[in-house]
Amino acid sequence: MKFSPLSIVLGTLCCLPGGIVKTAAQPSNQLTPVPIHAVTIKDSFWSPKRTVWQKVTIPDCFTKFENDRGGAFNNFDRVRDGKSDGHAGPPWYDGLIYEMIRGSADFLAAKPDPVLEQRIDAYIARIAAAQDRDTNGYLNTWTQLQHPNQRWGLNGGNDGYQHEMYNVGALCEAAVRYYQATGKSSLLKVAVKLANYTCDQVGPSPKHELVPNHAIAEEAFGDLYLFFHEHPELKRSMPVAVDESRYLELAHYWVEARGHAREDQAGYGAYNQDHEPVLEQTTIEGHAVRAALLCAGVTALAGINGRDDYREAAVRLWENMSEKKIYVTGGIGSTAAGEAFGKDYFLPNDGYLETCGAVAAGFFDWNLNLLTGDVRYVDALERELYNGALTGVSLAGDSYTYVNPLEAPQGNSRWSWNGCPCCPPMFLKLMGAMPGYIYAQDKSGIYVNLFVGSKAQIQLVGLKVVLTQTTDYPWQGDVRITVGPAKPSEFDLHIRIPGWCQGPSSPEDLYQPDNRPLNGAMRLKVNGKVVENLEVVRGYALLHRRWKSGDVVQLTLDMPVQRVKANARIEAAKGRVALMRGPIVYCFEGSDNGGAVQNLIIPLGAEFTPKHERNLLGGVTILSATATGVFKTGAKQVVSLPFQVTATPYYANANRGTCPMQVWMPEHQDSSNPQNQE
Repeated sequence: MKFSPLSIVLGTLCCLPGGIVKTAAQPSNQLTPVPIHAVTIKDSFWSPKRTVWQKVTIPDCFTKFENDRGGAFNNFDRVRDGKSDGHAGPPWYDGLIYEMIRGSADFLAAKPDPVLEQRIDAYIARIAAAQDRDTNGYLNTWTQLQHPNQRWGLNGGNDGYQHEMYNVGALCEAAVRYYQATGKSSLLKVAVKLANYTCDQVGPSPKHELVPNHAIAEEAFGDLYLFFHEHPELKRSMPVAVDESRYLELAHYWVEARGHAREDQAGYGAYNQDHEPVLEQTTIEGHAVRAALLCAGVTALAGINGRDDYREAAVRLWENMSEKKIYVTGGIGSTAAGEAFGKDYFLPNDGYLETCGAVAAGFFDWNLNLLTGDVRYVDALERELYNGALTGVSLAGDSYTYVNPLEAPQGNSRWSWNGCPCCPPMFLKLMGAMPGYIYAQDKSGIYVNLFVGSKAQIQLVGLKVVLTQTTDYPWQGDVRITVGPAKPSEFDLHIRIPGWCQGPSSPEDLYQPDNRPLNGAMRLKVNGKVVENLEVVRGYALLHRRWKSGDVVQLTLDMPVQRVKANARIEAAKGRVALMRGPIVYCFEGSDNGGAVQNLIIPLGAEFTPKHERNLLGGVTILSATATGVFKTGAKQVVSLPFQVTATPYYANANRGTCPMQVWMPEHQDSSNPQNQE
């Protein structure tokens, strides 16, 4: 939306670095993502990692699912063969398999891989054969093999454990993504049959009044509605009649029935966001992954139904999460009890922080950016991508984390496999979708959300535009974007200005870098000429001009090492400091700092120098300074000595064996925990 000079004068103004004028209150603006297949990533940071995930992580996870406790895929074969016992793994294994397929599908959309596609096709054939066993299209292997009379958790069952609707939702997600990546409809036919049967069975009375104990189906059924609304020609090839409005109606029911008396209400309450009506909730509560996935679904549905109550609830819950309940790394879920959010500002350094939580928060962030066109949600997504989620898979790609604390005195370790391996599939879903997060568009222009070396083919109201982005982000702040419209044309180009490079933050913010520059934090040029009096709308620098092929936009973001302080209400971080540079949160590991990081103090005068180490941890920029080591030399004596310290990116921790790790470091001796050291 454009604003005349008069409208800017009448609005509330605040100044940003470099003479930028920011209009404070802007209406929402719904965006459309540039799809994965239209974006090619060629980036020194992301490309090597994505190659590892596609060539190592995806096959590693599929192989481990094949072998785990009798083989997760064998569950489908046993259903196909009419067996009635012997389920391998927990009830949600069906859903994890589907999530693996969804994440893999997005990787295939970005980079075709015939071997991987053939492998997944074989899995889909086994899934379809299992479904054919039931004339109604019902498929949930744990229930069918263990408790066939307890479908949907009824008749003495428990959907809190069975995960019936979670599995259904994950199947629908996978089916849509796999069709979009390959054009193959076998899994889509399975999903439609099960989705139709779910609509027949679940909903307002006289149907079974049930809601998912573990959210995911809300957004998945909304996506299934959109898919067939946009591809009506595919209905003819489905094995059952498709009325996509039924999927949307059930998704709405699953949101709006929470917090009300129902057939399935079993006392879970806030644990699965069922303590009060969702659209009236003011704080995000309960199991962190379920809560964030439910909120992502509410946000996605708001983009479909246009309802203010859905949008307002999503924003309200996100603000509670981001302003009072999220870690500096983007992790969520501070307590192991219920894998849940704690009270406002309860963020202990040894908190739970499940990898799945960071991923789910990332989905919530992205959906809100699409719904509102506000840059603050991409800032949050970026923090998840580079920190809270990225740490979940090892640099080698074949070991994983479930929890990601900010302090591990005995070291944070990675596992080859887990009794509940939910995090690797969720990780792959987020990172598989990532190419589609880089760019978005509306009717009048293009949005650059993430700074990733890439090339995008964008259709803008009948005009083909090619954007080519080159950058060494996140290690350097120089971004070059070459604009290539098919013919000279007038349109908007919106460039995200990251929150981390803007002016000083409010003391009420959850985290406040104490040394943000007042001026010169960012500079923007078009064809070598500095853009003066840059207009910023919803956090994006707005460039409106007649673009021609070969025009170049240059964005320069200063990247000082920032000392981050936590809000005074966070007890665990009082008297402590964390380090960030650009979007990267840093930590101190014992392998770089003499073993006992608990002995280190980072005084106010410590000046950190960044240095890129190409051969360390896959290539990282480290931060080095002379700080203070505090050591006990006897029963009562404490000695403080200058000590050379090194900080490395948090995402890369626990890749060199098990050693102590810490993010929040004391600034004073009375906040430290000196240990005996020879």
